[in-house]
Amino acid sequence: MSIPRRIIQTHRSPDIGREWRESWIAHNPGYEYMFFTNDECRDFVAQHRPGLLPIYDKLPNFVQRVDLFRYLVVHELGGFYADVDTVCCAPLDSYVDLERDHLVGGMEMTLAHYRHGTATYMENYTTPYQVLNWMFGAPKGHLALALLMQRIEFYVAQMSPQQLKDWSLTDRFTLELTGPMLWTHILNEFLAGTRQGEVTILSRLTWGSLPHEQNVAENLDLIKVRHLFEGEWKKKRQAARNYTVRI
Repeated sequence: MSIPRRIIQTHRSPDIGREWRESWIAHNPGYEYMFFTNDECRDFVAQHRPGLLPIYDKLPNFVQRVDLFRYLVVHELGGFYADVDTVCCAPLDSYVDLERDHLVGGMEMTLAHYRHGTATYMENYTTPYQVLNWMFGAPKGHLALALLMQRIEFYVAQMSPQQLKDWSLTDRFTLELTGPMLWTHILNEFLAGTRQGEVTILSRLTWGSLPHEQNVAENLDLIKVRHLFEGEWKKKRQAARNYTVRI
């Protein structure tokens, strides 16, 4: 099954990031463009997966609900999801094979590229690498997305609303519950060959360049999407933590 020519984005208001969103439309003529507000995200869950709605509503943090929505909407419709604070720099079909039946992700970070020490790396990323979840594409119904939703549903069902709220005060809990840590663990099952289904991971600079890399001349042809990190949700740290969350 091919990847539909469809781009999906979401935010609380269509007025946010309008100029960034225009870059996706301009570089990808002929693609369907879909934007969902917060209320429309919930309506989509209720319409397409009503059994998942209690889990969606139980998640205490906005970013957790957005994570679950992005997996669901691409699973149900197919296409590409991109966070609003991203800028498209090249047509998607100039470097992604849309005719293949594969999920396409981008490398976010590797041990070799991280510059701030092991302890800090372990707070924010999986080892030996992490796949970003602010941008991905897939055909409708890809198994990896179904497994992600199933895993989130199982984890959330084990906890009371208060436990979820308390644990969600820790950034890493969200990363492992719905975010790129869980995403990476699921995709690794396909990359390792223990699940049936094709997954392609693009090189780090394609979608995962950091701000200090985005103005380096030799990187410009390699960078296809720029992430601006305007939607940073992580809490400001008072001190380095010496624990991790495992679920």
